[in-house]
Amino acid sequence: MDPEEAFLTQRNLVVETLKQLDDMANSNKAAERGNETKTQEKDISAGVTDDNYLVFARVLRQQKSSARNTLKKMMKSGNVNLMPFMRQIDMTRQERIKAHEERQIAAENFRRLGNEEFRKGNYDKSIYFYSKGLQYVTDTPVLYCNRALAKIKKREFKSALLDLDMVVFKLDPGNMRGWLYRAGALARINNEPESQVAIRNAFIFNRNPKDQRYIQMFVEKMRTEF
Repeated sequence: MDPEEAFLTQRNLVVETLKQLDDMANSNKAAERGNETKTQEKDISAGVTDDNYLVFARVLRQQKSSARNTLKKMMKSGNVNLMPFMRQIDMTRQERIKAHEERQIAAENFRRLGNEEFRKGNYDKSIYFYSKGLQYVTDTPVLYCNRALAKIKKREFKSALLDLDMVVFKLDPGNMRGWLYRAGALARINNEPESQVAIRNAFIFNRNPKDQRYIQMFVEKMRTEF
């Protein structure tokens, strides 16, 4: 190509620079028009008071159910045994209520079996049945107290205190039997200050005159027979 015609294929920096300046100017104008449009939008909260309001628009946000989140976590953790989980979320409300009632019945039956063995002095068997009941219903103070008393009879005081702590500190802070049995177990391991605290709490949480008389009788009996 003739050197004098080389400019036909070369980049013209002046033209490109002018084009860039024009593009920037057009961008600024578009942004200004966008801002004007936003400022002209109607404020939907205008005129809203505590006594007079209307909802003009709402944003619907997709919410994921807790069951779906739990399922995703299980999948990420590599737990492939999803059948128990799927059965649980597929249960209807009536089925869950029925299953809960069945667990309550099973726990009550084991409580009765435990009480029968306790009366016979078979404390190991009674503990076994109370523990079986707790496998069905884990939030019942009765089974924990009964099991604790059987452990106290076996002189397993520290183990009994674990059951009693569950009752008075987590399940039922005002449980009279829980505090009294705890007082007895603490007294047997020579922790008299804490034993007195447990007795005082039993009096504080149970102000019924009948309960107060029972607590006093228990305290007197505890010194010799508990």
